[in-house]
Amino acid sequence: MLSKDALSQLSQLKSNIVSQKEYAEGVVRATAKRFGFVRLDDGRDAFLDPDQMLRVLPGDRVQISVSENDKKQLEARLEKLLQSETKRFVGRYVRKGPAHFVEPDLPPFNRWLFIPPQERTNCTEGDLVECELIRHPFKHEGKAQIRVINRIGRPDESGIEGRYVAAKYQLPTTWAEEALEQSKALSPEQAPTEAREDLTDIAFVTIDSEFTRDMDDAIFAEKTDGGWRLMTAIADPGSLIAPGSPLEQTARERASTLYLLGHPITMLPTELSHETFSLVADAERPAIVCTMEIDTQGAISDYRFCVAKITSKHKLSYQAVTELLEGEDAEGLASRLPEAIVDSLKALNDCAQARLSQRQENALVMEDRADYQYWLNDQKKIERVEKRLRNTAQKMVEEAMLATNVCAGDLFSQHPGSAIFSGHIGFRPERLDDVRQLAGELSADYSELDYTTLADFQTLFKQLRQDASRATSRLLSLLQRMQQAGSLTREPAGHFGLGFPAYATITSPIRRYQDLYNHYALKRILAGKTVSGLSNELTEDLQEKLTRGRQAARMLEQWLLCQYMSEHIGTVHFGTITGVSARGITVRLDDIGTDGFVQLAEKGQPKPKFDSRRLSLITDTAEFYLDEPVTVKVKEVDINARRISLELVDKETAERLKAFEQSDQPDAP
Repeated sequence: MLSKDALSQLSQLKSNIVSQKEYAEGVVRATAKRFGFVRLDDGRDAFLDPDQMLRVLPGDRVQISVSENDKKQLEARLEKLLQSETKRFVGRYVRKGPAHFVEPDLPPFNRWLFIPPQERTNCTEGDLVECELIRHPFKHEGKAQIRVINRIGRPDESGIEGRYVAAKYQLPTTWAEEALEQSKALSPEQAPTEAREDLTDIAFVTIDSEFTRDMDDAIFAEKTDGGWRLMTAIADPGSLIAPGSPLEQTARERASTLYLLGHPITMLPTELSHETFSLVADAERPAIVCTMEIDTQGAISDYRFCVAKITSKHKLSYQAVTELLEGEDAEGLASRLPEAIVDSLKALNDCAQARLSQRQENALVMEDRADYQYWLNDQKKIERVEKRLRNTAQKMVEEAMLATNVCAGDLFSQHPGSAIFSGHIGFRPERLDDVRQLAGELSADYSELDYTTLADFQTLFKQLRQDASRATSRLLSLLQRMQQAGSLTREPAGHFGLGFPAYATITSPIRRYQDLYNHYALKRILAGKTVSGLSNELTEDLQEKLTRGRQAARMLEQWLLCQYMSEHIGTVHFGTITGVSARGITVRLDDIGTDGFVQLAEKGQPKPKFDSRRLSLITDTAEFYLDEPVTVKVKEVDINARRISLELVDKETAERLKAFEQSDQPDAP
């Protein structure tokens, strides 16, 4: 038996060992192999050997002790599990002999997780399922256990992709009973009419896609001596949905309407978004109206908000309005519409062009990008793809909505803490030095600018866009990849991407909770009431849900496009380089709108020269830069991994294809 002195010495020795250890915290990152890493909070990576990796799951936050091996590489020893994000996940049901497992969809993690006998269901091999973790492996010798909580379906079932994506990202697919009961009891006639201005005589019209039913904005414009008067009427669901009510809580939980291909998930029940609050033609509806005075240079000289009741006179489509304004008018709108509406559309178009010129001069204008319409068949698979360039009417409506949101941002700026702003604060902080150096190489003046300010950020992009040189074009492509993503903020941090000092959206309250919240704030301001405090928790929660929704939409779209492209292997496409790495280039197919990868670093071949700072790749025969055109052929498609592999097409073939496409175009007039 050890003496007290011996025990004391052992205790002291243990304390000395602990005190000499270097402790750190970080997040577990899996690899396609058995080992993994812990990404430390300071940005370093510490190696986790296979035995250690068995005790954790991807995304786990852990405390580790850190040591260096003979190669001066960091190695981690797990000390404590701090937090685990892996609670629910989706995957594929697998059987191996009598044992049942799920292969979780947590790439690149590729370990099967065990289902104990008492948790097994009637699932069969290959079923797609939703699971939850019931035993974490950290304290159980690396033996995790899970249960299946939902059988999603077989991989070949119609619409399985949308159901699977909704489960993976834990998107809401059912309505709370209280919200449905409240929804059934609502009708437009119940909206309070006191203190609402009667603007039902104004010739408002909605301009949307021909398929749109949740119409949340209507527009009117007229020429004035000083320029134009622009009026935007925004649907007012807050007139009947009170803060704290079941429907308001449901809208907050959903955050926005998600347009998943073939599987739309609306923020409000469809009978509300499509009927009760939608600005349908010839129906009186409550609205919030912004009246703006626009001068001949396109500047907003004055604005005013009010709560009102309006009646949309017509539901018009983008295509029909564009044809009317461009003199084609295939649908004969000019003869079918009242003169006041035709005059309003023409005034709106002139006003929009002035606003665009004003933004080009005094703010920033994003580059036009094509939209893609994916047509689905009865099995909810993509049947065909239609590329659509934005037309005159779409740009016209966009200018009206931008102007409305600018006015809202200005008003909310005068009432701190009142509303949710849409912010974009320029470059990522860790890339500011690269921005200064790269811009300074083009002009020494650029290295002196303060890119954390809207004014200097705007100066840089405006000057670069005026220079058509190839070097400037390449720099612009780089700088656009160095910017932060937009985010929701409590204060007007500025929207650098648009060039506005304050920007707050109010134009889609049927589809976005932040807009609905801003409607509540706007009404309080108009009524002279005290503005309630807005919490960081709300903006952060909304931002997380919006991000998750975008990820879900991208995953579903890429999945369906991979299925579509698997039937077009060998086809040749013009494309644009959207990414450059040491291994190759990512290319967006111009006619399809999806990305594929060209492998350029092949085994046994000379290694390409990769410049990570300029995102360029140079081989023995070619140079590759962001946003430059290439011609590619679809090589293979991995539907399960949702990856499209491409290969470059030689210059002669590309030229022949280009000549063929040009000859196939109709003759110019």
